[in-house]
Amino acid sequence: MRKTNVARLDSKGRILIPAHVRKRFKVNNGTEVILVPDHEKNELRMLPLVKGKSAKIRFVLTDLPDSLANIANILDMNNINIITSESRSLSKSLTEWDLVVDVSQCNDGFENIKQKLISTNTIKSVEMFKV
Repeated sequence: MRKTNVARLDSKGRILIPAHVRKRFKVNNGTEVILVPDHEKNELRMLPLVKGKSAKIRFVLTDLPDSLANIANILDMNNINIITSESRSLSKSLTEWDLVVDVSQCNDGFENIKQKLISTNTIKSVEMFKV
């Protein structure tokens, strides 16, 4: 496979991904992708969310030191890799954390992991669903 491809945006801002690239990365009609800008390098990375191998998680948690690190550690122990994350303060004591994760190597079920996460006592709510 070629290492680089040149693509052109159409008038609506759409980009055509060459067929051999779509096939290699299992990107089909309707596949969601994450666009990750790197402003320092002036680059835009595109990460496909592969059906059954990606998930979205939203946490609402108490804003305490190490809260995010403790959750990330539980995910890591279950072979769930964070692809992207975004956190924001909801109030002085609450934070919302949205993640897109790779669950292809996950070694436990979502319900079991959810229970482990809730047992940290810092999580007020968690929503998890596969893409």
